Amino acid sequence: MDINNIGKFIKEKRIEKKLTQQKLGEMLYVTDKAVSKWENGKGLPDITLLKKLAKILDVDVTDILDGGVKNNNKSIDEKIKEIQNEINNKNRRKRKKLITIIIVLLIILTITIFRNINLGYTKKDVYYSHSDKNIKLGVPVGSFFIKNNDRSYKMYNFSSSSIIENETKKYLKSLKYLSCNNTIYYYDEESNISIINYSIKNNILFSTLSYEIVENDYCITNKLEEYTNKLGRVNSFHTLNGGKIDLNKSGDLLEIYFQDGFCEEECDSYSFKAKMKAMYYKNIENILKTKKVDMEVLEESVGRFEIIDDKLYFFREKIIESKIKLPEVSTFKLKDTNMYLVENYLSNYEKEIVLKLGD
Repeated sequence: MDINNIGKFIKEKRIEKKLTQQKLGEMLYVTDKAVSKWENGKGLPDITLLKKLAKILDVDVTDILDGGVKNNNKSIDEKIKEIQNEINNKNRRKRKKLITIIIVLLIILTITIFRNINLGYTKKDVYYSHSDKNIKLGVPVGSFFIKNNDRSYKMYNFSSSSIIENETKKYLKSLKYLSCNNTIYYYDEESNISIINYSIKNNILFSTLSYEIVENDYCITNKLEEYTNKLGRVNSFHTLNGGKIDLNKSGDLLEIYFQDGFCEEECDSYSFKAKMKAMYYKNIENILKTKKVDMEVLEESVGRFEIIDDKLYFFREKIIESKIKLPEVSTFKLKDTNMYLVENYLSNYEKEIVLKLGD
């Protein structure tokens, strides 16, 4: 027995009688929507209406219950019970489907709420293969499956990308800002690493956070590499004539050295500080004979230096000793690891100042 066939049979006979759903409903004192449900197999006329419906459609009750297919093996009560069981089973399937939908919606709602809760970030120990040590990385709480590929780290989190973005920015703000190459980088002094790039990708159920890191202060490392190429090497002495003194020369002698990377106190990392010292020896020939040195310090100063294009600028910050008037800034032109003083404030002692990388 098929409730769908019953609905089709009622519809077929209604049309034969040239009755609308509304008219048939009025004759049975039900709504046209009730008639529509019968005809679509979504319900069954009440047992008290079956005789009247059969009379209106000019058929037997058994014809309706059989859906127009003769079946004399069962009584009317058995047929009604069977149809009612079919309706109950259909309703149970609907309820089960509805409950499943509700459960799925609740899960989605729970995940959505959870994904948008700020849980903060924590510092996690991860292995850094390049220096064979553990470093600390700030990761949003709840992150899992941290993967390391060379200098990049990838982690996953159920939180939304906007939440991950907020927590990541909080972590990065706790680090030291580095500015070079027209870009901001982040330096962790505790782990001695720089985060040079990060990205966040949003997926349906989770987000992915990736870090790219390098060891040491990234901007200093870049600058050291650039300065090394231009100076020949860094943290070294650049001296007049390469520090070579012609002992056979008579007269006076000017000795100069420029020391880049100079620190008055102990430095934790490379410092772009420098020291400049110029000494003037009088009568070299007499010094060699008498072993008595007649020398005056023309300049001893410390400061910082910066290289822009092919020029090195020495900014004097502290004058330790001076016999002459010193400029605030001295400019050297760099060529083949030599330093040519552009404005020669020592012209009274040497016509051209060329400092060479010392041995």
